[in-house]
Amino acid sequence: MKTEQKLNIFKDIVAIDTQDKDEKKVADYLAQLFKKYGIDARNIEVSPGRDNLIASFGEGEKVLGLTGHMDVVSIGEKNSWTHDPFDLYEKNGNLFGRGTSDMKSGLAALAIAMIELKESGEKFNGQIKFLATVDEEKNESGAEKFVELGEVEDLDALIVAEPSGVNKKEIENNIGSLPLPDEKIQKLLNDNKTQEQHFLIYAHNGSYDYKVTSTGKTAHSSMPHLGINAINNLIMFYNKQEEYFQNTKLVDDTLGKIIPVTTLIDGGDQINSVPATASLTGRIRTTPTHNADIITRDLEAIIEELNKKHGTRLELEVINNKLPVKSDPNSSFIKLVKELGEKYLMQDYPLRAVAGGTDAATFLKGNPNLQVAVVGPGNNTSHMVDEYVNKEIYLKCIEFYKEVIKEFLK
Repeated sequence: MKTEQKLNIFKDIVAIDTQDKDEKKVADYLAQLFKKYGIDARNIEVSPGRDNLIASFGEGEKVLGLTGHMDVVSIGEKNSWTHDPFDLYEKNGNLFGRGTSDMKSGLAALAIAMIELKESGEKFNGQIKFLATVDEEKNESGAEKFVELGEVEDLDALIVAEPSGVNKKEIENNIGSLPLPDEKIQKLLNDNKTQEQHFLIYAHNGSYDYKVTSTGKTAHSSMPHLGINAINNLIMFYNKQEEYFQNTKLVDDTLGKIIPVTTLIDGGDQINSVPATASLTGRIRTTPTHNADIITRDLEAIIEELNKKHGTRLELEVINNKLPVKSDPNSSFIKLVKELGEKYLMQDYPLRAVAGGTDAATFLKGNPNLQVAVVGPGNNTSHMVDEYVNKEIYLKCIEFYKEVIKEFLK
């Protein structure tokens, strides 16, 4: 496939507005593209207008999964963008538009790699399975659908084409932000002849969302002794949870301590009444060492103790739980991806663990032993205004993916 065609496919995908909607249009586009080259592909409806896509070819027991999501985050104020965010725009070797980094470049690169391998006529000792998902940015309902249908059970390994690069200038301006010695970071940058430093992400935190509700009793603000202040009781819980988070001794050897954030607080109806209800919502980035089961147990223990006080009524609701991902850095798959990443991206390719999640967290529910490599052409401009992907890295990733597939399925 010529370079112009690889860029046009990417441009077509970026042009489809999938801000938390309409992934079916991308699925339809890719399905037609795959079928044009003789690759079996089919849509799977997750909800109206939101279809996953599955495509595969090859024969044999060994299966390599390739996955990317088709939704993008909001563009925000369109006038803030230098150029139309849904019209791929090139400047200084970078390709701008919403989803260019996160992660339509990775999605396009995976699809093109499959097509070029199919065109080559090469035989593989196994199968390639392409899994494009909806709703990754919010709920991972597309990944949940694939798990529900058993589509991840046969995977031996998985490439997630999420962005895994950082602009070199950004790293230079923030030396010390990476968990590597400064001298090693400087050497990485000096030896790297591209615009970006990329990493092989082999582990990332899980995500645990929860809500604690405090129920009290309303009363006139001039007679607070007749009521039960739900906000006061919620603050007691908040202080206890902060003490728990800060004092935990549970440290994962790869992902470190959990990362808790209280993100929403709500309470009361009016200024002259004792509040009868209040709630807080939080998200905790979990680890295999300090996982959701332990967190639920410990938060419930705090609540049980506080509820012994007269008038205190607190309840915990677990809203969502995405598993942490932690592949074996010494597995043959991770070693293969590292070796080929260094060759095709033309740079040292360090292993890295990150806090942000991917669909792999949901896929692990259907395949707990899955080896995962998060490697994509995007960078740290994901979700930003004037998001971009480096053109050279995008094209290199296509060749990189092809070689990983060929070597893994030898």
